[in-house]
Amino acid sequence: MAYDPNLPANNSPISSAELRSQFAGLKALIDDLQAQINQKASLTDLNNAITAGSAKNVDGFNEPDGDISDPPQTVEVAAIQGKLDDLISALKH
Repeated sequence: MAYDPNLPANNSPISSAELRSQFAGLKALIDDLQAQINQKASLTDLNNAITAGSAKNVDGFNEPDGDISDPPQTVEVAAIQGKLDDLISALKH
């Protein structure tokens, strides 16, 4: 039975079944609210973790810039390798 704020009625005899039903209804409402709070907290935690852990937010990681010559020069290959190492490191965190 759902919680009924009108029960027990004023000056009515006490009924254990009615009181148990009221308490069960209140507990169900509390449990529902707690589940909603937990779900919102979980979504917030997940969003924060995704945002904090994204490659754009990792210190020291910037997108590569410039063009690569054909054939690539040793310095360009080393720069690509460095960016790849940075990316792998960022993805591990």
